[in-house]
Amino acid sequence: MLGGADNSKQIGLALSGGGFRAAVFHLGVLRYMAEEKLLEQVTQVSTVSGGSLITGAVFSAAGGKWPSSSEFLQNVYPSIKDMLVSEDLFSFRALGLGGMLRQNTGIFFRRANVLAWLIRKRWNIDLRLSDLPETPTWHVNTTCLETGKNWRFTRGSMGDWQFGRHYSPDIAVADAMAASAAVPYVIGALELQLPKDGWWQTDPATKAPTRKLEPRYSKVRLWDGGAYENMALEPLYKPVEGLQGCDVLVCSDASAPLAVPVGILKGLLTGKLASPRLFDIASDQIRSLRSRMLMKAITQREIDGFLLRLGTSARDFAKASGDLPGLTDEECAFCLNYPTNLTKVAPAHFDLIAQHGHDVARMTTRTFGNAIRDGSASAP
Repeated sequence: MLGGADNSKQIGLALSGGGFRAAVFHLGVLRYMAEEKLLEQVTQVSTVSGGSLITGAVFSAAGGKWPSSSEFLQNVYPSIKDMLVSEDLFSFRALGLGGMLRQNTGIFFRRANVLAWLIRKRWNIDLRLSDLPETPTWHVNTTCLETGKNWRFTRGSMGDWQFGRHYSPDIAVADAMAASAAVPYVIGALELQLPKDGWWQTDPATKAPTRKLEPRYSKVRLWDGGAYENMALEPLYKPVEGLQGCDVLVCSDASAPLAVPVGILKGLLTGKLASPRLFDIASDQIRSLRSRMLMKAITQREIDGFLLRLGTSARDFAKASGDLPGLTDEECAFCLNYPTNLTKVAPAHFDLIAQHGHDVARMTTRTFGNAIRDGSASAP
């Protein structure tokens, strides 16, 4: 059960990738949770790409802390909406002539580092990982090209299980956000210079450091966390071990469906973050398998959780409850097919996608909050 009379439940949030489409959908989910006074129960936040961008914006808008439910509704949500509908984050228009001159060849060869610069410049996010609060723990997920593993940033560590972990990362939050959103080839990898000392091998089972390591490389290249897994589940849910650091999992999945291929150059010119076709096919299959595993665990009562999926229609809830109005099928389809980009969102489109996230969270949790426990129904 999510929230309700038992406010001792610790909630883990997994926020998927999907550019500004995902960012706005997640904002709608968070708005519903704030209305239900649930943000105070969040102890873990795991994010990828668009989910990382919006979580960084939330922390920044709240002064470097996780907002209370009332603060989110009164201050954080309106300020982030104003930012997303007012300006691009990543485009030639966002750079402007001065930015292109300043970044020089970086726009062609180090676009992820340019994105980090734009996050600092346009969104005014100057936090470092050490500035983040201890609770909730924010897991910023990326993919390490050198190891092929899930390289993760938190307030107190960075690294992956194969490379090793560093327990005092002096890293800008904007760099972690940009690495998490660095769509392969379109934005490209973020190059991160590494400290020479302080690396530890960790026990895969206990996660505890076991012995000191010499770093294998002086720098690593970090791609979009979605290259490894776009639903951001890895830190919070493991199929054998169950939930990690929380009692209830809320996975907000705003991934796009597999669409018609768009060339990388055309994507850059139009603001669409288009990956190579084979990458998109593999990502879609991974997401499908992850979704099935998660829903199996939920419906078989192995874990307590909810999967909130972009594109879910109120019609999907008709059998369980006939009194849960939501967007029309056409409006849901518009949200689902909204392009993956980092360009400003028209105010009407923002309101529609955010309302969709709010509706899906409301309908899913109210319809299946009790049914999940007694096994009488399963979420769509």
